[in-house]
Amino acid sequence: MAKNLKKFVNPKFTRTVPLDQMRRLFERHRNELVGFDLAILEGEPEAARTAMTAFFAGSEDDFPRGLVIDLHRIAELGDRTGCEVIGQQARRFGVTLPRPQGPAAGRDDPKHVALWTFLDAPEVFEAAAAIVAFYRKTGVAEFAGREVGVEAQVDEDTLAAFEATVANIFDAERCSGYCQVDWHEDGGEIILNVTHGAPVASTPIIEEGEERVITFRAATYAHLSYSSVEGRLKVAGVPPARRVEVAESFAAALLDRPGFFAGPEAQRLYTLASIERRWPNFKLTHRFNPSIRHVRIIEAQVEQRTLDLFGAPGKAEGSMIARDSHDCALGRLRAMCPAIEFASGVWRLAQIVLRVEIETGTTRRASVTVKLRPAAAATFRRQRFEGQIMELLRRNGFCHDRDADRPAVAAE
Repeated sequence: MAKNLKKFVNPKFTRTVPLDQMRRLFERHRNELVGFDLAILEGEPEAARTAMTAFFAGSEDDFPRGLVIDLHRIAELGDRTGCEVIGQQARRFGVTLPRPQGPAAGRDDPKHVALWTFLDAPEVFEAAAAIVAFYRKTGVAEFAGREVGVEAQVDEDTLAAFEATVANIFDAERCSGYCQVDWHEDGGEIILNVTHGAPVASTPIIEEGEERVITFRAATYAHLSYSSVEGRLKVAGVPPARRVEVAESFAAALLDRPGFFAGPEAQRLYTLASIERRWPNFKLTHRFNPSIRHVRIIEAQVEQRTLDLFGAPGKAEGSMIARDSHDCALGRLRAMCPAIEFASGVWRLAQIVLRVEIETGTTRRASVTVKLRPAAAATFRRQRFEGQIMELLRRNGFCHDRDADRPAVAAE
């Protein structure tokens, strides 16, 4: 069994999961189920759990393919983050999550919550899965609009227009012309979930003792998130060469503002100028947020550039990277090359990597790694702490402040 699935379907899970739910999950794949008698789940619970544990200890290759897919999907939401998102979406759909019973009584095991939602509230599960998939993507492109406070108009007509345009974009990428868009609002942001086809794939399979090749097109997902307060659009799951087109499609269809995310300012989001100005005495600050317990710069990269006759910097001649996971990579960078200075323009800080430790209320702090590369890339897993990470970047001068009136817009 794949490592992440083995971790999910472990003995602790099989010893506590409600047996009626597992029976229903197995029932979905009864015709392909080999090596496990469903009748045992109707008998003595201890024997049923022992048999289930033995079954999941075997090879994933012996499981029905559909069961493997179901378990992988449930595992994606079977943690604390997934449980929180399921709770949010259950409230949005007006669904009451059940309290745990039996061996799990007295605690909301995220795995059990994910399984129940998968079986009994599929609309909640699908909405939660789409959100988690978005925030677990690290390759998120961001676009700053020409102004803040522009509200998205989401209705059948605007969604249909966006869907048609994006379908053509994916079709040009040989991802078929299939496209379906659904949306919801979360924390003041408009979230679009775009289901489309992946490129055609072929794989050999064994069927009735013979090998043959099947060709298929899997479904895959893109996600867009728009905040009118910040005037910012985030795009994930879209090929890099097509992100600008998708952002333009969103602006034209849902904002009625063609070109809203066009121009150089749209990708002028992040800067390391605050470090360069205070070099070599720059210090990170996080006292504004008591939940952030520690922040370190664990990696820093500089580039050395040529200067033209007028003193303007040209192309990079070389680069240097310093890493320090225990202290600050900036100090190591200076020790490696004392000649580094940023006033003349010969040197440029090209990238830093932050390690942020955040208090979670448990015995173990969460650790978030943030790679910051001007002018448009802030790469990190945006699962649970995106707001805190973005505020940390702003407070330390790593974000371009495009609009001084943003607090007033937010207040309105």
